[in-house]
Amino acid sequence: MIYSKKDTIKHTGIVEKIDGEKCHVRILQSVACAGCAAHRLCNSSESKEKIVEVSCNGEILRVGDSVEVEGTVMQGLQAVYICYVIPLVLIVACLFVGTHTWGELTGIVLSIIVMTAYYTVLYLFRMRIGKHFGFTVRQISNN
Repeated sequence: MIYSKKDTIKHTGIVEKIDGEKCHVRILQSVACAGCAAHRLCNSSESKEKIVEVSCNGEILRVGDSVEVEGTVMQGLQAVYICYVIPLVLIVACLFVGTHTWGELTGIVLSIIVMTAYYTVLYLFRMRIGKHFGFTVRQISNN
């Protein structure tokens, strides 16, 4: 499936806190089957609340307002790539090279060192990376 920059992911939420141009929105993140009528009978349904920091974009919001938080599908795919795909490739590559060159224990230690370095770099550049992952927010009219 090919996604365009216009494809979006939307969540409804409630404004929890406002700090200048940033607002903190509580959203209920759920798996696809959480909305099913039989979700109470099924063990696979799960949902959890998340607090997301978004730019207010000039919207006049108050604590308690219902809002819609929107991000692009491409941003979600980039986040999956950064958080899951790259680390998986690094671990497999380190295990393969380390095991075939120096032995199993060295391959494991090399994988741990590389993963620690990778996530440290992500942490150090979190603000720069975060600029590429922006959500927009708009107030839901209560008509």
